This record gives sequence, C-alpha cells and structure tokens, in this order.
Amino acid sequence: MEHGGAGVNHPVFSISSSKTCKRPAGHRDPSTTKFYDRRGYNPEKAGKLLCDLLNARATMKNSEIEQYYFEMFRRDYPLPEGAVEYGDKPDVIVRGARTIGIEIRNFFLEDGSLPDGEQIQRKAREAVIPKAHHLYQAQAGKKFELTFAFDRSVPIRDQTSVAQKIADLAATLQKSETGQLWRDDFRHIPELSFAYLNATENPDACWRVSQVYDGVFMSLDKLRTIVEEKELKAKDYRPCETYWLLVVVDFMDRAQDQEIGVDSLAGLTSQVFEKIIVYKTCFGQIVETH
Repeated sequence: MEHGGAGVNHPVFSISSSKTCKRPAGHRDPSTTKFYDRRGYNPEKAGKLLCDLLNARATMKNSEIEQYYFEMFRRDYPLPEGAVEYGDKPDVIVRGARTIGIEIRNFFLEDGSLPDGEQIQRKAREAVIPKAHHLYQAQAGKKFELTFAFDRSVPIRDQTSVAQKIADLAATLQKSETGQLWRDDFRHIPELSFAYLNATENPDACWRVSQVYDGVFMSLDKLRTIVEEKELKAKDYRPCETYWLLVVVDFMDRAQDQEIGVDSLAGLTSQVFEKIIVYKTCFGQIVETH
C-alpha cells in the first residue's frame, strides 16, 4: 500500500450523506449499537461485482482491494459529508466538518498461513479446476461445462493429482445428460463434495468452483483481537480528529463469510477508534459501536 506523507498525492472523491434507512439492532443497550438495513438492495448484482473482485484478486494491490470495499461500503452507509482520500495509515480519510481516518481490515475465519486453512485452500481449488480443464481439453472431449464444490474437511494436498482425477472424471461424461453427478461418480476424489454437468456444448465452455457457505457466527473474541492489533498500529496513523475501524466480512469469500447478529459487538470498546463497524458485503449488513 502507498504510504501517506509529504509529497504523496492521494485520489480524492466527493461524497454526500446517504439516505440509507437505519434502525436499532435490538441490543440490550440500543445506544451502543446500530444496524443498517439496505432495503431495495440488489445482492445479485453486488455478488457479481464481488465475484469479479475475487477473480481479479491475484493481480490487485491491497490498496486497490481496500478502495473497492470502501466504495461498496459508502453506498450502504450514511457517511458524513466530505471528500474521500485514499492512502495508507489510515487507508481512508474523510475530510469534512471533521477529519475522520478510517482503517480497513478483512475478517478472516482462520490464520491465513495455515496450509489447511480456507485462504490457502481457496487458492488451491481455484488453481486445480483450470488445470483439470486444460488436461481434459488435451483429450479433445466434448466442450461442456462443469461446476464443482469442495469438501472443507478434505484439504487439497497434491494439486496435480486432483486435477488429473477431475479431468479423467470429465472424460467419462461424454454421453451424460445435464444434471448433478451422483456421489458415486466421484467417490474416488474425496476432495470434491459436489459436481454439476451442463452437457450443452459451448466453444467457450467454462469450469468453475461453486461457493458453499457454513453459516458460522462471528467470534467476538476474534474481533477484539483485530481491534487490539489495529490499536497497536495507531501511533503510525496520519493525523486525524478521530478514527474509525471498518472490519469487512466478504460474503463471497468462504474464508471470511460469517453471520453478524444484533449482539455481535456487545461490550466491544476501543481507546483509539470512535467507531468499530462490521460490514458484510453483498447484503449491506452493518453493525457498529456507537
């Protein structure tokens, strides 16, 4: 990410206050939490946009990803009027009646360095399917489409081996009709949990990974750890009158997707951040301390 300081020009965007409907989250003390309800929101359109982000993530800088999330967030949240400046430490500054510094952080379910963790396994899955498709295409088979889902309890250890097994499976489907494959068809590939065949031939046939969601509830203890980690770095932030922490839960990323409830921030406080905001993309769900 680019660092702020003298001589650094940050992109600036003008904004005005949102008219998003808001209501209390139902916490025992409504003054401590707010919940924003996006009525008339189009999650299908937002989901496609976010899916495009995931596909392009490998080539995007962290600062570009943060800007993408914030542009999505500002459509769902009534920000104070002012100009938005993107930079680093903090990631965003809103210059209006007050100067508000906003630090952005994704909320991953697991440590991203764990080989069996979702962040690593997601990349493995996204690498296996194109590799399998390439191996299958070398056999000059029918140009049909396949969609796969993977079993989280069986991590991918050998991408080449799994890709070859999937390619071999596809080779057996030349006379199959459109529909979900029987589990027995791919029982020899324990990494897979689901496979669907679109038997209609297409010159641009695509194989893809389907997302599967577990409905895990957000951990307040993990959120506290995120807040504490960011508080330790606050001494390096550019001067602002106040600071907010925006914690993003990316609905389209299985490594992050989790449920945020009305009591998600119960008792959460900070000596650095005036507001701690948890934002779940696509559906525009927002819970904040207040």
